[in-house]
Amino acid sequence: MFTQRTVAPSYQDAINRAAGEADFFVLNGDVFDFRWTTLNDAEHTACVAVEWLESLAKASPNCRFFYIMGNHDGLDFFAEHLKTTAERIENFEWHSSHLRIGSSLFFHGDLPLGIGRPDAFERTLLPIERKKGKLANFAYHLFIESRLHRLTAHFHSAQRCAKRIHAAMKQDATGLTEGITDVYFGHIHHTFTDFKYNGFTFHNTGSAIRHLKCNLLQVRP
Repeated sequence: MFTQRTVAPSYQDAINRAAGEADFFVLNGDVFDFRWTTLNDAEHTACVAVEWLESLAKASPNCRFFYIMGNHDGLDFFAEHLKTTAERIENFEWHSSHLRIGSSLFFHGDLPLGIGRPDAFERTLLPIERKKGKLANFAYHLFIESRLHRLTAHFHSAQRCAKRIHAAMKQDATGLTEGITDVYFGHIHHTFTDFKYNGFTFHNTGSAIRHLKCNLLQVRP
């Protein structure tokens, strides 16, 4: 959200309907972008982001909302905003790296899919990012409109992602993954559901970037 390349507003009605019918709703990272924001600066973006989250949570008081950070919004200053939001809003909480609900595991995907990560389920929050200028935004706009970004999704097949995530889960020594049946993640911009690998079922939500697909997934843990 809040970038030139987003189509997130077109999903707002679907999000509202889903939240109104659900027991819980997971936002699995990179919901907001501070580097490419169209607003004044990162602080302004964080304030508007929190307003959106509060409005969503208050509109569906019987639904519990979970916010998981990704590589675009995993910033220490934004964590402080989320912390104060969780203190004000009873049905909202946030997690820096992952969340388990029943037999389902949720995370953004950048950590277990990253190269050489010391801990695939522990995020180190980053300092505030400098907003990109007009020239960089124009170049990014041309890249998106050329649809070249659609090619990158093909480098992250369901098979490849499941294999790497499964390897990270096997290395986890905390017991986090015991009893897990389903894994939900994003990051790769390539939506798929019900991909079976080594006893687990993997699901990806895609991306709300222009010319890509985004999928709101129903979860029954």
